[in-house]
Amino acid sequence: MPKPGKVLIVEDESSIRFVLSEFLTGLGFDVETAENFKAAKKALSTEYYKIHFLDIRLPDGDGLDLLTHIKDTGSAGPVIVMTAESTMNNAIRAVKRGAFEYLVKPFALEEVEEIIGRVIRRKIITPTANIDPTLTSREYNQYEIIGNSDPMQKLYKKIGKAAPSPFPALIIGDSGVGKELVARNLHEFSDRSTKPFIAVNCSAIPKDLFESELFGYVKGAFTGAERNTKGFIQEADGGTLFMDEIGDAPKKIQPKLLRFLEDGKVAQLGSRVYEDVNIRFIAATNKNLKKMVDEKEFREDLFHRLNVISLKIPSLKVRKDDIPLLTRHFIKTFGNGKKISDEGILELQRRSWPGNVRQLLNTIKRAIVMSSDEVLSAESFTPSDEEPPPELDVWVAKNIARGGEKIHERVLGEVETELIRQALDRVGGNKVKAAKLLGINRNTLSKKVGDSK
Repeated sequence: MPKPGKVLIVEDESSIRFVLSEFLTGLGFDVETAENFKAAKKALSTEYYKIHFLDIRLPDGDGLDLLTHIKDTGSAGPVIVMTAESTMNNAIRAVKRGAFEYLVKPFALEEVEEIIGRVIRRKIITPTANIDPTLTSREYNQYEIIGNSDPMQKLYKKIGKAAPSPFPALIIGDSGVGKELVARNLHEFSDRSTKPFIAVNCSAIPKDLFESELFGYVKGAFTGAERNTKGFIQEADGGTLFMDEIGDAPKKIQPKLLRFLEDGKVAQLGSRVYEDVNIRFIAATNKNLKKMVDEKEFREDLFHRLNVISLKIPSLKVRKDDIPLLTRHFIKTFGNGKKISDEGILELQRRSWPGNVRQLLNTIKRAIVMSSDEVLSAESFTPSDEEPPPELDVWVAKNIARGGEKIHERVLGEVETELIRQALDRVGGNKVKAAKLLGINRNTLSKKVGDSK
C-alpha cells in the first residue's frame, strides 16, 4: 500500500493508541500520536497530516471541537472519528462536521485498513468542505433515535450527510420504524432547526380538502372560506415540510406539488398570485413508489423529484440487537420505576415484531400498566401482545379483491401456517411446547406441519 503521508492518532487510551500505531506503522505509514486535546492542537500547529484518527472523548476537551479545528485549516486530510459511545448524536454530529468515517469501539483492524484504502483510492481531502461546522443539534436531542446496531450506524451517517442539504429527501420504511423521527433529525441537524417543522400525514387528510390544506386558500375561494388561510407549505416557510405517506397524496394534487418543488412558488386556492416559499421538503412512504409509478398510480416525474436523497430505515427484525437498548429506554421513560429481567428481554428478542418499534413500545406500555410486578418478566408479555401487522386490513382486502373460490378457506390457511411457524420459532421448534402455546393437540400440530412422527 503506498504511503499517503503522515498519520495523526489522537486517543487518550494508551492500549488503543499503541495497537493502532503499531498496525499503521506495520503498513508503512509514518505515525504520530497525541493523548489529549492540547497535545493534538500542538501537533497540528506544526505538521500537516494526510489522515487523522480522532477519539471523541478526550480528557481535556471535546474531540468534535478538534475535528472542527482540523477542518478549519482548509487543506486538512480526512478525519476518522473513534468512539465507544455509539449514540445517534455522536454519529450524526461527527459526519456532519466533516468526518470521513465513524468507527465504533471496539473495532477490527481490518476495518481501519479498509477505510484507509478508500481514502487513498478516492484521494479525498474533505468530503463535506462546504458544511458549516456550527450547524449542530443541541446537546440533548429530544428526537434521538435509539439503536447502536450496524444498520442504525449506517443510517446515522446518512442523516449526518443529508441534514445540511437543501434538496428533497425521501424516507422509506415499513410502518412503525420511525420515519418521522428520521425526518425530525434531518431538520434538527440543519441550519433550519430554529424554524418550523410541519408534519403532514397524507393518509389522514380527506381528498376533497387536500389542496386547500396544503396550499392554503383566500377568502371566498369556496363555500365556508371566510378568511385567508395559510396552507402547510406557507406555515413551513424557512423550515421543513414533512409529508408522511406521500404515496397517498391524491393524483390530482401531484402536478401542483411537482410545480412547487421545481420553482418554489405557491398560489393559494382561489388566487393567481404566486409567492416564494423557502422550505426543505421531506417525504416518507411505506409503499413501493416505483411500483406505483409503473402502475400509473404515482407520477414518475414527481417520484424522481422527491427521490434526490433516499434514506431507508431498517425494520426491527434486522436489528434485534437493539431491542435490549430500546426496551430499557422505554421502561426508563414510561415505567414509573419498573425494571425488566434478562428473561423478559430475551422474550422480546424472540418475537418477530411486524409492527416494528411502534409495536414494541405499545407492548411494553401495556405490560407496565397490566403487570403488578416491579420487575417485568417473560410472563409479563402475554401471547396476545403479538399484535397483527398494521397492514392486516389491507392484506384481507387484497385477498377479497383477488376473488376466486373458497376465499375463507384460503385466507384461514395462510394465517394458520404463519401462526404455527411463529409458535415453533418462539419455542425453538419444540412441538410439544408449540402445541401447548397454540392450545391444540400435539398430533394435530404434527399433521398440520406435515410430520406424522
